[in-house]
Amino acid sequence: MIYAALLRNHWKSFSRSVLGKRSWLVTLGLIPLIAYFVFVLIGLGYFFGRLFAPTLATGGARVLLNAHMLAILSGTLGMRFFFQRPPRMEIGPYLHLPIRRNQLLRYFQAASLISVHNFYPLLFFVPFCMRYVIPVQGWETGIIWLLGIVCCLLITHYLNTVLRVMVERYARVMLALALLLVAAQMVDTSMGTGVTHELSSLVFNRLATGDLVILAELAVILIATVLISTQALRLNLHAVRSGGAQRRRATPFNLSFGRSPIPNLILLELMMMWRNKRSKQYVLISVGVSTAYTALLLSDFNALFGNVMAAAVGLFASGVFALNYGQLMFAWESRYFDGLIARDLKPQHMVLAKFMVLQGSCLVLFLVSLPLFIWLARELLMLHVAFLFYNAGVTSILMLLLAVYNRKRVNASEGSFFNYQGFSVMHWLWIIPTIIPPAVLMYLLEGTPGTALSLIAALGLVSMLLAWPSSKFIARVLTRRKYVMATGFRSYDH
Repeated sequence: MIYAALLRNHWKSFSRSVLGKRSWLVTLGLIPLIAYFVFVLIGLGYFFGRLFAPTLATGGARVLLNAHMLAILSGTLGMRFFFQRPPRMEIGPYLHLPIRRNQLLRYFQAASLISVHNFYPLLFFVPFCMRYVIPVQGWETGIIWLLGIVCCLLITHYLNTVLRVMVERYARVMLALALLLVAAQMVDTSMGTGVTHELSSLVFNRLATGDLVILAELAVILIATVLISTQALRLNLHAVRSGGAQRRRATPFNLSFGRSPIPNLILLELMMMWRNKRSKQYVLISVGVSTAYTALLLSDFNALFGNVMAAAVGLFASGVFALNYGQLMFAWESRYFDGLIARDLKPQHMVLAKFMVLQGSCLVLFLVSLPLFIWLARELLMLHVAFLFYNAGVTSILMLLLAVYNRKRVNASEGSFFNYQGFSVMHWLWIIPTIIPPAVLMYLLEGTPGTALSLIAALGLVSMLLAWPSSKFIARVLTRRKYVMATGFRSYDH
């Protein structure tokens, strides 16, 4: 049977990738991290009332969560959009085989359900249901409420596929629509109308009373979303790519800024960034969707306030481009990396040019998101300024250091939206050493947040002042690894 053969091959591919490509050091780092997240989610679900609604009764915790359920599901969809691997990437290697497209679509649409993004929310919702829904409403009502939550999670799962295809085909329209929705949410929050919370309460409070009509409506929406996502995926598979290389106009003059090649290297980076499809998408997403996501966090920040969340908001607001684009800083040039290392260019100049590009991105995103902080959360302005220095100094250096260890080729001119080409497990784990220093400082100095933010800003400022010795260190690593990187960039095995 074709589905059994696909399942066996899929399992072999997964097991080989886990056992063959992941080092024991990474595995040892992942196990305690996974255990920690599992423990935190279960604890948050079971002790939700004590943590977020200590003055409310058992029913009050349920009402509070139901009022914010739409916001939680929106955040889940945002995390899927940025981190979940789409089915299109899994289907690609099978397209040359004599297998019907419909069979591939059905199998991978079902196989994509086995995802951590579908599993980890249940670690929170199941304990919450057992603690705050079943003891009050009974088993039948608790199961209905939980089934409704599962339907909503699956809707976000398949809606993610639709959004990816739409963004890839109509990027500007979808960006404008996202900004419009965020603006509507911000107006709703600032005016205190609470339309989103009222709609969320209406749906999920009825679901918590055992209303089967709401559950049936969610099931119908789920079926419609599955059908729409399958059709969108089918259209994406049939998309015809242009085979010819695009002809670009050469720069009519050779810019020169004295003896230092750094300005020319910066110009080369900016031109490469804007002229290629995938790198341009990173720019648009960083300026557009990421700013919109920051606005959503700030509009409801009082409900999410905490040291780690505050550090995440500050890191994200001005450093999201450095966190995403900077990780592949040398891989973007994989197509002509051999030509770069063959030229009479000092590795330190290459590193400094990329460092300045990342620093400039932090300043641009800081200015773009500054009006949001002034409008929605003026008390976080000092945090925003502190993390500008931290991102320009520490985050940029850490991302460049990670980029020197890339060996996977990246095709910047092709590829579907957020295809994760060139990424590995280390790129996802690298966020930990980036966010731990400010989070620890804000936790230890919780009583004096001004001191914590001053130390964070000072840490970033000192790192910026030490840019020259830091660039020399990274340049030495680049000199030692450039031939290893070049060999990996020549390979088409992603």
